[in-house]
Amino acid sequence: MNPQEDEQLPALDLRLTQENLEDLYEHAPCGYCSCLPDGTLVKLNQTLLGWLGYTREELVASQCLQQLLTVGGRLHYETHCAPLLLLVNQVREISYTLRRKDGSTLPVLMNAVLLRDSDGQPLVVRVTLFDITERRKYEQELIRAKGQAEERREQLARANEQLTLQNGQLTRINAELDSFVYTASHDLRQPIDNMVGLFAELQHTATFHDPEASSMMSMFEGALQQILSTIAGLTEVVQQQRQLEQVPLEVVELQSFAEEIIRSLQPQAAELEATFSLDFSTVPSLRMARPSLHSMLYNLLSNALKYAQPGRKPHIKVNTALQEGMALLRVHDNGRGIDLERHGRELFQLFRRFHPEVVGLGMGLYLVNRLVHQAGGRIEVESIVGQGTTFCIYLPV
Repeated sequence: MNPQEDEQLPALDLRLTQENLEDLYEHAPCGYCSCLPDGTLVKLNQTLLGWLGYTREELVASQCLQQLLTVGGRLHYETHCAPLLLLVNQVREISYTLRRKDGSTLPVLMNAVLLRDSDGQPLVVRVTLFDITERRKYEQELIRAKGQAEERREQLARANEQLTLQNGQLTRINAELDSFVYTASHDLRQPIDNMVGLFAELQHTATFHDPEASSMMSMFEGALQQILSTIAGLTEVVQQQRQLEQVPLEVVELQSFAEEIIRSLQPQAAELEATFSLDFSTVPSLRMARPSLHSMLYNLLSNALKYAQPGRKPHIKVNTALQEGMALLRVHDNGRGIDLERHGRELFQLFRRFHPEVVGLGMGLYLVNRLVHQAGGRIEVESIVGQGTTFCIYLPV
């Protein structure tokens, strides 16, 4: 036998068995009324009278149930509810709005049962009404929230359409700019080469008696070489971008990939006595175009060596992590650092350089930024002048 069955139930308070049925009817938490088949009211409980604000004498045998409803509710009751009662003897959970004596309204949910006499003739309709004011407020709030959500969805759809249009325009503009840069650099190269040839001939054949001529010639030659380097850089950036756009994605194992890049930088690294720390345990591989990843990592590692702090051996850390649902490729060095407060907005602009004493064209970070965005990622930079720089590249997993 279940031990719980041996437990004695608490003694029943006999006063609960002596409830007054009339009182239960009059003060029930819902409205009760009875009416004739044509709707004439014959009985209402005190709860319903309290809701409506009428006295019993004002309603009994004086008004019909449908007269207590709004115009729309009355039409529905007469064309739908009353015929359905005659057909199936009951209706359930029909929403109506009652009109109070003071003109205000009360939303209710109605259940009704039709009782018949011994001959089967309709005798009386018993009606139960539930106050659904709070439910109606909740429903209206849901409708309002749904309307707001729909409005926001439409706004987002319009914004997305606008962004798609703008993205298409930017893509077209970028393509046109790339074509312009490539064409301009190609067309400029021939006249510049001609100038270089003419200048070389001038150096061999002309004699200058001005003592400052030699330094001026050197300055002119340097300017020509700078123009040639800029044109070559522009051409290289556009060509590399076009080539990378056509390379398929593949899974790249980062450990061996990074080690291969470091070996290619070994002469420079050995001269500086640089050391590297690699940790790809969290994200051991990335799925992207191998040449793009090579260009990104090569530029960052070579820059870490190029901009090493004088008098300090470079130590470069490369690792991965998972953040915000994306793969994070982090490259940290202990080099010269960048004044981000001063140069932060220009950091990824083409031909922008922040350490004039170091030889370079200012294309590396520009290309890295373009490749990161092309891969669907973003790049963030942390740097302290004299202490080092950290590049954080977020890429899709």
